[in-house]
Order: sequence, then C-alpha cells, then structure tokens
Amino acid sequence: MNKLKILLAAVLLTGIAQTVSAQQELKDYEPYPYNFISVQGGGQATFTSYDATKLITPIEAVSLGRFFSPAVGARLHVSGFQNKGGLRALDQTYEYKYVTSDLDLMLNLSNMICPKRTHVFNAILVGGVGLSYAWDSDDFARLRRNGYTAEPMAWDDDRLVHNFRVGMLFEVNLGNHVGVNLELAANNLHDRFNQKQNGHGDWQATAMAGLTFKFGHRKRRTVEVNSVTGFDEAAGNANTDGAVATGPAVREEVVVEEKPVVKPAPATIRTEVFFPINVSAVPQNELPKVARLAEWLKAHPKATVEVTGYADKGTGNAQINYRLSKERMEAVVKILTDKYGIDASRFSGKIKGDTEQPFSDNDKNRVVISQGTDKE
Repeated sequence: MNKLKILLAAVLLTGIAQTVSAQQELKDYEPYPYNFISVQGGGQATFTSYDATKLITPIEAVSLGRFFSPAVGARLHVSGFQNKGGLRALDQTYEYKYVTSDLDLMLNLSNMICPKRTHVFNAILVGGVGLSYAWDSDDFARLRRNGYTAEPMAWDDDRLVHNFRVGMLFEVNLGNHVGVNLELAANNLHDRFNQKQNGHGDWQATAMAGLTFKFGHRKRRTVEVNSVTGFDEAAGNANTDGAVATGPAVREEVVVEEKPVVKPAPATIRTEVFFPINVSAVPQNELPKVARLAEWLKAHPKATVEVTGYADKGTGNAQINYRLSKERMEAVVKILTDKYGIDASRFSGKIKGDTEQPFSDNDKNRVVISQGTDKE
C-alpha cells in the first residue's frame, strides 16, 4: 500500500506542476490525431466464492495508445501488482502476483455527441481483450503441501488465462498535452486464475486515477507567400488580398527588377488575433498582425475599424468569457492607440463573449476580429 500511496502522490504533484505550462493551445498543430501515454494507480476488488471486501488489493497501470480521430482510439493497457484469493473452509486469504495486458478500443462519447467542439471533460468508453498471468503464490503452495483439499484446486504453478474488460474513462484536460483521468472497469477472468475452481469465471472491479500525456500531434499546413511575386511558395498558387488560392501547384520563376512592384493597399482589411486559453494580453507572435492593421490605418486616414472580442464556448462560463472577450478587444485597441498613435475615435468595439462562435474549431474562438473599411 505504501507504493500505491507514493504513486498517487506523484501523479497529483505532477498534475499540479504541469497545469500552468500545459495551458498553451496548439496553434500550429491539429488536435487529432495524437499519441498518448497514461500512468495510473488505484485499487481493485475480486469477486469469487469468497468475501470480496477481504480481497481488495492495490493496482498500478501504464498504457500506450493513439486517438486516430476525435471519436476513435486504441491502446495497449498493462496493469497488475498484487492480488488475493480466499479459502472459505479456513477463512483466510492467500496472496500472489499478477499482470494483465489488454488491447482496448476507445470511443470518446463526448466527441461523438458534440463532434465540433474541443471538450475539457471527456467520457470515453473502453473495452478490450487480453491475457492475465499469475505467479509467485507461495501461500497457496504451502497449503497444498499441508494437505489442504477442501476446495477444488486448479494447479499450483504459474497461470496464463484470458481477460475480457469493459469500463469508462473520465478525462479532464489540463491543457493540450496533459490531462487527469479516472477509470472504472470490470475484468472477467478464467476460473483458474486464482488457483482454485468454483465453477465459474472470476470478476474484478478496478478504480484507478492518473495522468495522460499527449504527443505526436500533426503539424498544420502553413503557407509561405513571396512578398514580391504574390505566390504561395508551398503550393505554387497566386495569392491576392491574403487569400490562399487552390488548384494545381505551379512553380514560376520571377525576375525582380530594380524597382519592386508595389500594389495599392486594399480598401478593406480583416485581422484575426488569436489568444491562448484564459489570456487577454496580445501574444508576442500575434503582434505583427496588429502592426499591419496600424500600417493600413495610417495609409487610409479616413478608414474606421470595428473590433470584436470573442471567447470559446468550450471552456469557462458565460460571465468569465464575457470578461475575457472584452479585455481582449480592449488590449488590441490599446496597442493601436498607445503604440501606433491611431485616434480612438476610429474604432468601434463589440463584445460577444461566447454567444457567437465565428469558427467551427472551438480553440480558434479565443479571438479578436477587426474589420476595417476605407470611406474614400
């Protein structure tokens, strides 16, 4: 039990330590698919012909898996540590060691019910098959040497039996790379697993808590645009007004003259400034977007801008999200007025909170959208 307490304490401390660093959203990566490693610890009870309350033992587990899509994943789950059997005739228990490995299918019910949202809380149905191996049962071997035969015996050597399992995994995401989980499951094992036979398979109920570490996210496709030629360097397609053209990739060599081609600025502009979760200060990597908007406004002295703040519906609540969207909108306007000297009268602000979601991807809705129009 001391090992179990140490494991649970380590899991809790690691989760607290990871919370702050894990809050950064995956701006450059897709949320699915991803790989994961999970470590867990808890307890289990075995239901057989003996009192189950006397057959409660610690359990530890580790799993390696992958979510192929928001709804479907799979994992290899290995658990074990120590187990007990009981003899009614002697009213005593005996101990042995064991390990169970399962190949599990995982169905994320939260994403199946609401497929277009990124969830902080996920309910995942788990089911699989595998093998259980038991050994080191000196207690039982001693009873047999002493002539105990009150209950039918399977054998006194090591045992390899089947295992079927089904359960629910409840996971709370602390960020995009780490989450805490609680798993409740039931295992069915062959009758001979605990060395004695009672005519039917044995059941185990397990409860474990732990941490899930996620990695291997797929990088989003980025587009490099040549500022002189206006061509998408990745796809080879012409770009105008910030739009990425689609169609067959065509590479074209352009000879640049001494005087570069200067295109007139567009009469309208749209700027999208994205924020991490629970953050209202403009991130460093988004500041160039604000700078470009300021340059456009200086080039169009009669233009006005509508600045609208949003928050994602998947996290927080209505009150928190209203405050965040207001602070994000004000942060963008403050940079434009204080740093770049744009007159505040040229801006009109709107606060949407989470009442409107401009993007289907939940995390993108932590955004301030600025729409500029030239009156000339």
